[in-house]
Amino acid sequence: MENELTKASFVYMTQDDKVLLLQESGRLSRGRWSFPGGHVEPGESFEQGAIREAFEESGYQVKLDKIIYHKIIPNTEYLGNSRDTDGVELTIFAGTIIGGAMQIDNEALDLQWFNKKDALTLPLRWEFLKDLI
Repeated sequence: MENELTKASFVYMTQDDKVLLLQESGRLSRGRWSFPGGHVEPGESFEQGAIREAFEESGYQVKLDKIIYHKIIPNTEYLGNSRDTDGVELTIFAGTIIGGAMQIDNEALDLQWFNKKDALTLPLRWEFLKDLI
């Protein structure tokens, strides 16, 4: 029986020409910045996982606009607690805030809005995030 991929969804949110970034606290990604998101739970779609994770990590309710990144990456590149050895199917959505209020997740180090120029100078979880910002 072949292993399934770990599935993860993240949401790119902008407001007033700023991007929302979360500072990771995980063992492998500690101190790095990324969009709010994480593992898709069993039975969830990528969309459902993205909406849930965005709310849990940022306090914002979001509407997903479109997929802006989709790729299978090795566990070593994911820098997270992946559940298998075959890699991670990663999907990043552009999303629009439709409710809620900013609230940092107790598992994160920080959550901030950055102008895009400053965001590009941060230590990002993945180098390809620069292309999306």
